Amino acid sequence: MEHKRFRTYTEQRELLESRGLIIPHPRFFTNCMQQDDYYNVINGYKKHFIRGMNPERYAKGTTFEQVYALYSFDQVMRSYFLTELIKIEKHIKSLIAYHFSEIHGYDHRQYLDPNCFKNDSPENRRFASRTITNLENAIRYYTQKGTNSICHYIKAYGYVPLWVLNSVTSFGQVAHFYSCMKVNEQSSIAKQFKLSANQLDGFIYFLSDIRNTCAHGSRIYMPNKKYKFQRLIPDTKIHAELEIPQNNAQNYIRGKTDVLAILITLKVFSKKSDFRMLKKHLKKHYARMEAQIPKEILHDINQEMGFPMTYLSKL
Repeated sequence: MEHKRFRTYTEQRELLESRGLIIPHPRFFTNCMQQDDYYNVINGYKKHFIRGMNPERYAKGTTFEQVYALYSFDQVMRSYFLTELIKIEKHIKSLIAYHFSEIHGYDHRQYLDPNCFKNDSPENRRFASRTITNLENAIRYYTQKGTNSICHYIKAYGYVPLWVLNSVTSFGQVAHFYSCMKVNEQSSIAKQFKLSANQLDGFIYFLSDIRNTCAHGSRIYMPNKKYKFQRLIPDTKIHAELEIPQNNAQNYIRGKTDVLAILITLKVFSKKSDFRMLKKHLKKHYARMEAQIPKEILHDINQEMGFPMTYLSKL
């Protein structure tokens, strides 16, 4: 295996050209490498343009501009998704804080009690215990750190309401918290989205994974298998309305853990006006990419994404 060594921008270009990638505008290539980095652009988005390995070869006629068009579309898509996901995270945190505090109070010394959570099985009790410990550790950490809302509430009142604690919790911690809540309390939140308690449980973990992927600038059109979303989204009436094909086991073959699944999820949780604007932007930027990438390669990319543009007008 060839050792990975430092290469100048010129050497990077020459290496890619030796593998069959056409780079008609060297200055544009160098500018992209300076701004976005070789690893992020080439290693992250070359898969569908490669037609041979050992040695690696690009499909005949492939240009750097084509690879960069896919990279750019993914960047834009990730940015739009993250904007919506931040809004959804705030909405879910707000609902959890309201409905949980309504029943269990606003003093963390009272609501972070195992009896406030599911305790009908050893597994649920262990999960609740871990969640409580993590939140108590967060309160201690921010109290010692000072100059923040947690420290202020501890010093001024001696306790931290859940709506304040949520300002420092991650989406993943919120997902764990919701999973620990009692079913009737989960249902009070889920019905705000016309979902069952179990459906929202699945969606929250998926939302958390997508949010982390977007926030860390990771590839979104085709998630890295190592960091693939933890859960499939639940089946919804949207899947049926879109007439998504099913396999022999009656499982939907797309729209479960791909870009189409993300769009279905945003359809469920976003404001209608926000989702309409998102669709408009995606169509525009997809058209730009579509104009630059050969149909055969574009088909492979769409397959990875779950053919979202096919269904977008119906969402």
